[in-house]
Amino acid sequence: MGFPRWGLMLVTCGALALTAACGTTVGGNASPTAESLPTSTPRTTPPARTATPTTTKAVPAAQVADYAGTQAGSYYFTSPSSKFECAIVTARQPVAGCHGAFPPSAPQVQGSGAPGPVAPNSIRVTADRPGEFFSAGDPAFHRFDGTAKALPYGSPLRVQGFTCTVDERTGVTCETTGHGFTVSDSAFRLW
Repeated sequence: MGFPRWGLMLVTCGALALTAACGTTVGGNASPTAESLPTSTPRTTPPARTATPTTTKAVPAAQVADYAGTQAGSYYFTSPSSKFECAIVTARQPVAGCHGAFPPSAPQVQGSGAPGPVAPNSIRVTADRPGEFFSAGDPAFHRFDGTAKALPYGSPLRVQGFTCTVDERTGVTCETTGHGFTVSDSAFRLW
C-alpha cells in the first residue's frame, strides 16, 4: 500500500525540516531537495525607507525687459536677500558682475588708487576671462535710480550669452561660455 502523494511530501518535508524550511512548486509535482533549500535562516530586515519624491516647480526665465536699465544694453537685479546688487552690461565689453557682502575668504585685490591690496568690492566675469574679484573705483553693477528688481530664486536672467541666477543656499551665479562665478556672503567659486 503506497502513500498518497501529499503523504510522501509530508514525510520528505519532515525529514528535511531539521535543516531547512519546506517548499513546493505550483501543482505540487516537485519535492524539495537539499540543493534547493536555504542553508541559513533568512534575516528579516525592516523595509528600507525611501525618500518621498519631491516635485520641482519649473521656474520661468526672467523677463529680460523687466530688468533693463536706462542705458541700452544694461540689465540690473538684486538678490532676494538684498545682499547683492548685480548687472549684465553688454555695451562695449560685455560683462556680468555684482557688488555685495563678499565672504571674508575672498582674496585681496589691487586697490583702485590704493597703495596696496584691499578687500574686493566687486566680482565679474567676461567672455574671455575667468570670474574674478576686483576693486572698482565706482560701482559698476549698481542701478543708481533704485529701481532694480529682485531676481527670484532659480529664475535665470539670460542676456547675450550671459546667464545669472540666484540660489538661496549658494548665492549668485553668473556665467558665460566656460567662465563664471558663484558668490554668497560665506563662500565663492571662480572658473
